[in-house]
Amino acid sequence: MAQPPGSRLRWSIGLTFALVSALVLSACGGLSGGDEPSGNGNKTLRIGMASDAQSLDPPNFVLAGDFTRDNLVYEGLVKLTNDGQFEPSLATSWKQVSDTEWDFKLREGVKFQDGTDFDSAAVKKSLERASTQAQGKGFLGMIKEVQTPDPMTARLVLTNPFSSILNNLTVPVAAIISPKALDEKGDKIAKEPVGTGPFEFVEWIPDTSMTFKRYSGYWGDKPSVDKVSFIPIPEASTRYSALQAGDIDVIENPPPDQAASLKSSSDFYLITEPKARPIFLGFNLKTVTNPVIRKAVAHAIDRNAIVDDVLEGIGNAANEGLVSPEFLKNDPPIKLDYNPEESKKLLKDAGLSNVKLTLTLPAARYLKDKDIGEVVQQQLAKVGITLKLDVQEAGTWYQSLLDHKTEMYYLGWGMSSGDPGDMLLRVFRSDSVNNMSQFKDPAVDAQIDSLATLEVGSDERNQVMQDVQRKLVEDDAVVIPLYHMVNFFAARKGVQNFHTTTSELIDLSDVTVD
Repeated sequence: MAQPPGSRLRWSIGLTFALVSALVLSACGGLSGGDEPSGNGNKTLRIGMASDAQSLDPPNFVLAGDFTRDNLVYEGLVKLTNDGQFEPSLATSWKQVSDTEWDFKLREGVKFQDGTDFDSAAVKKSLERASTQAQGKGFLGMIKEVQTPDPMTARLVLTNPFSSILNNLTVPVAAIISPKALDEKGDKIAKEPVGTGPFEFVEWIPDTSMTFKRYSGYWGDKPSVDKVSFIPIPEASTRYSALQAGDIDVIENPPPDQAASLKSSSDFYLITEPKARPIFLGFNLKTVTNPVIRKAVAHAIDRNAIVDDVLEGIGNAANEGLVSPEFLKNDPPIKLDYNPEESKKLLKDAGLSNVKLTLTLPAARYLKDKDIGEVVQQQLAKVGITLKLDVQEAGTWYQSLLDHKTEMYYLGWGMSSGDPGDMLLRVFRSDSVNNMSQFKDPAVDAQIDSLATLEVGSDERNQVMQDVQRKLVEDDAVVIPLYHMVNFFAARKGVQNFHTTTSELIDLSDVTVD
């Protein structure tokens, strides 16, 4: 079955300010060639991020923010646009030749940033490696092998039919890495990436800066900025101060209470664009075994108050399910009613009192995460549940989730492939490394597995995803959706055409810096 480029994908759609200034100056001073920050003759874009990256090895990423950086260096075979279109990248065309085989014609004349030629052998090495790596196998574990009929043709052979394979190939874990760099650098590839993208890696000073420069040998349209520097600044108020002072050009997640002033400013502007990521509370079912407690917590949480009062409207309350209705409409809607009296009744009828729980959440990983944790704590107190907050650094927090050292956890999960089924597979299938809740249900596993052979966007496939959501949220209260995020940035007016994608990548293809 042919799949032409551009075919429509069918889916329902701290730190003190002085120290920050020093970090920014250090980052800019570290750029090769003595380049000055933007506005002083050099086109350098300085981006203040909430946290540092953890790994630049795509199939071994730790946090989604890793993709924000390595996406500048790497490319995959196929791209997914914000409106759900597949577009060529390192592959110029593709077709399905059998239930388990796909042929990709590769772009000629492409070189990796270390001078190595891009060809089918490079595709084979990267994708076969990714299919066995910690995070990569969740997206690409169905790849049995990559055959190389000729240097410019790669044939993917799958272990079983997988209807959303193109979706998964658009995810950064499917990036094509220089085979020479993989051989020579080994594990150092996580700190020294080499790809075919529009920017090449310069340096990474942990907790200080990460810098990239424009790749002069890039095969496509070259970006207008010379360099990009990411500066980790955990506190939102400090990022905002750095933006106001002119030390940063763009910041991630500005303080929501400054949104109104940013909108009316003559010097700055807000960027709010769609994102396919729900924020939710999850339970470790090995430690919170009683479904009555889980349902009592669910009814005690006022999502609208969280979005309106804490986030200042930056996001959408998840009142219709785990997946945003933009991507999957639940019919009938999943029941997520805020009803504290029902919470009290559930606990009383079950003879439960003095319920105590601990919520493990990150520090500055998501917008206002600690503040939201405190509001949840207050809401649960009103129904007689005592909630302790265990706030951890982002990397430590995520490892705690993977190691199941939690009772309750706070998490956002992006649908970087554009397919809600991918999130269900990677977070809720029994054997998934990302099954933070330790949820195990053979019937749900079978439903999730069936998605592989059902046509993406079909009513039948959408119904299966709705049924799984209903089980997780309404029936068993394994997770409690809070809100659906948006990409939220602020920039100075001298930065134009800064955009983001629904998969949370930063698009610098058209960005300009005055």
